[in-house]
Amino acid sequence: LKERLLKSKRILNNMTQEEMANEIGISPKSYNLKENGKNPFSLLEVSRISEVLNLTLEEVNSIFLQIDFNQNYYGGGRVR
Repeated sequence: LKERLLKSKRILNNMTQEEMANEIGISPKSYNLKENGKNPFSLLEVSRISEVLNLTLEEVNSIFLQIDFNQNYYGGGRVR
C-alpha cells in the first residue's frame, strides 16, 4: 500500500522512476527497488523526495514511517 502511495505521488508529478532517482542522487535500479519496498529509503532520500514531490508531513508519515500519533511513546503506554 505505501509503495502505491509513493508511485501515485510520483506519477501525479509527471515523473518517471529514472527522473526521481536523478533528483535524489541514486541509480534508477536502486530507486526501483526502494519504491517497490525491497530496500528502505535513507532519511536523506526521504527528505529529498518530500521536497521534490511537495509532500505533507502526513503523506511522509503514511508513505515512509507509519507512526501512530495517538500512542504515547514516552513510557510505553497511553497517558491516562
